Amino acid sequence: MNTKQSQRTVPKVYLIDDDPVSTFLLVDLAESVDLPYVVFGSALKFMEQDLDGLEGCIISDVRMPGMSGLELQEALHKRGVNLPMIFISAYADVRSVVQAMRGGALDFFQKPFPSQQLIDCVQDGLRLDRKRAELQARNRLIGERIALLTPREKEVLQGIFEGKLTKVIAEELGISTRTAETYRQLIMQKLQAGSIAELVRIVVEAMSGHPADIQ
Repeated sequence: MNTKQSQRTVPKVYLIDDDPVSTFLLVDLAESVDLPYVVFGSALKFMEQDLDGLEGCIISDVRMPGMSGLELQEALHKRGVNLPMIFISAYADVRSVVQAMRGGALDFFQKPFPSQQLIDCVQDGLRLDRKRAELQARNRLIGERIALLTPREKEVLQGIFEGKLTKVIAEELGISTRTAETYRQLIMQKLQAGSIAELVRIVVEAMSGHPADIQ
């Protein structure tokens, strides 16, 4: 494995191809626009690394010994690794293209690939992954804040999320309306929500990644 950048915190372009000529061209392309990259001679080699926390974009050949690019795509999905993938192949048959795109690939290029179009696609992939990483970081922070709520606060939050009036929440929990309002204010402070609408949006975002967070 050759590296342009070794820090795992730096988003990289992961170049996966068993063809030395194609790999040379991909490396030259990445270096021409100063993109950090890592080279793997096979999909199996890529899968051997620690996949947790990887950021960036993948460029993968389709036909490789041991594990094809399409098999790699499926394996990554099963592992919950959602890096944007771009496929390249000298044999871009319709079936492979359809399978790749249905699997969420950004694009599929036939060798010899068009340099500028591939670079543009990689930049799009890096932007998409950056947004994904930012969203995951935000959801983790929200989850941590929700985890700090007391059991009673979580019950009140559940009622708010279900659209119930404060007095209804109070009746169901056997507390006074004033106490329920106090809990609501504490919840909004802890989750840094400026309004009920923002509070509900925060909960929706948290539940999109962790459905049981407020239970």
